[in-house]
Amino acid sequence: MSGVLRTPDLPRAVADYTGVLGFECRQHIPGVLAVVVHGPLQLQLWACGARPGRWEKPDPRASAWAPTRHSVVVRHIHALHASLRQAILRPVRTGVSGGQPLHAHRLPAEAPALQPWGAWAFAFADIDGQVIHCVDWAVQQPTPDAAFANPRTGRTG
Repeated sequence: MSGVLRTPDLPRAVADYTGVLGFECRQHIPGVLAVVVHGPLQLQLWACGARPGRWEKPDPRASAWAPTRHSVVVRHIHALHASLRQAILRPVRTGVSGGQPLHAHRLPAEAPALQPWGAWAFAFADIDGQVIHCVDWAVQQPTPDAAFANPRTGRTG
């Protein structure tokens, strides 16, 4: 699925999503937008100063930018979390102490959690401080026997 985010610094955001979070940049129009993809998660990053599109009208109240929370529905949330975690834990070379995973705090180590409303969810932060909340409405936790599990109870047999 896709989410739409505004960013005050598009080149920095694209560098963060591709270099730190392991996304692939599928489209980039400098100064306007970038489309980045990581597995089932696709995000549109729009520059704050970009002019509205053909059918959009400028919002006079949107003069200042502030980080926000965004919810995006995804599939295969456990695999997405593992892939993002692997990308974010890559050591970054620092001049002081060699390579360290400097961005680990932006994605919790805990696997996606089953929420009271019945969805799996986890959240991560981008370089602008925006929080992307990923939600998967799959009923059961992925297991080797999941194909044979009762969808109501999650038990096999």
